[in-house]
Amino acid sequence: MDCETLIADLSGTRNRLRVTGADRVEFLHGQCTNGIKQLQPGQSCYAVFLNAKGKMRGEGQVICLTDSFLLEVNPGLAPSLEKFIITEDVTIEDVSAAMGEWLVIGNEVGKVPPKAVIFQQPLGWGVISASPMTGTINAEALEVLRIEAAVPKWGVDMDESTIPNEAGLEARAISYDKGCYIGQETIARIKTYGHVNRRLVQMVFAGERVPARGDKILAEGREVGQVTGAVHSSRLGKPLALGYVRREFATAGAKLNWNNEMAEVLKVCGE
Repeated sequence: MDCETLIADLSGTRNRLRVTGADRVEFLHGQCTNGIKQLQPGQSCYAVFLNAKGKMRGEGQVICLTDSFLLEVNPGLAPSLEKFIITEDVTIEDVSAAMGEWLVIGNEVGKVPPKAVIFQQPLGWGVISASPMTGTINAEALEVLRIEAAVPKWGVDMDESTIPNEAGLEARAISYDKGCYIGQETIARIKTYGHVNRRLVQMVFAGERVPARGDKILAEGREVGQVTGAVHSSRLGKPLALGYVRREFATAGAKLNWNNEMAEVLKVCGE
């Protein structure tokens, strides 16, 4: 699998939004957590969109084009952006139907349609194009690779109740030098005081059974977390999961319990 190029079709699970208008840079700067003002055409960064309390409205790539931004984001984000347009010269157009999206895992990212927009992803390269690509990997196999790589997914490991630091997105998505944006006070306070109460971790299980989403994780006889997603890892030959645990147990090597079976923290996501 390491030498094989795999292609996953994400067209139906992610949205593509085109943002135009003279005020698009300042508008997006105030909406997201990363430093988009420094982007040049063809460059991109990963960012999170927060509410006033520092919890996530959504996440995705902000891609700078010559006369616009292209956002690769979770479904449902567009209305929460549009409600902040008051007098600004900004237009948000959903171009998901006209442009598809694929994830390329491997070394053949050059074999993409002409005029495609390409950006880096934790698992490989994202490709957005009006011309279709052929998928070679299904959603179940992609989920195994994602959990093996400890990459959080919107709607599974993070949602509107999540603070980005909990999901391990700090290094990837947050700039502490960019200036004001919605939710900044909460993020700055976390940086000042140094922690959140829970962290997303990757866990391996001793038995053969694969946990279910929402299953409780215990330590010292009490509940300390829960599973967000789990698979049987083809690489490890064991059940593997992502889930949130209290910060005192969010350390590699921590021994936990699921359904009377041992679970061990392999890594803290984002570290």
